Amino acid sequence: MSLLTVKVFSTPTEAHLFKSRLENEGIDCYLFDENIGGMNITYDVALGGIKAKVNSADTEQVKKVLQKLEEEQKAKDMFIKCPVCESTEHYENFTSIKGWWAIIWAFLGIGRQTQNYKCKECGNEFEKGEIKQIEKL
Repeated sequence: MSLLTVKVFSTPTEAHLFKSRLENEGIDCYLFDENIGGMNITYDVALGGIKAKVNSADTEQVKKVLQKLEEEQKAKDMFIKCPVCESTEHYENFTSIKGWWAIIWAFLGIGRQTQNYKCKECGNEFEKGEIKQIEKL
């Protein structure tokens, strides 16, 4: 049995959610480097993240699951609006470094991790707390 890495995660939570999704589909999934990565964020970076591996015989099933997850993510992102222009076109997980303090914090490896967005229309950068949801019809 040979194992193939199908996805790499930065947090144990994301990795376990993905593993649960695969196991619900009947695919055995194994997480590598999850304990070391969970101990310290710098260890996670050094190891290259938490790796989700599956049996090479299950790759076709995994591709279908990954496509399904991508479609679900696109459907979710479609309902996020920019607080300024209310456009639904945006970049997700956008990282912006502004000012000297941000550079110092990034250099020291200290900082907060937030889910940021950048509007493709007006260029506004906003965080998750500023999101306006489109009312579903």
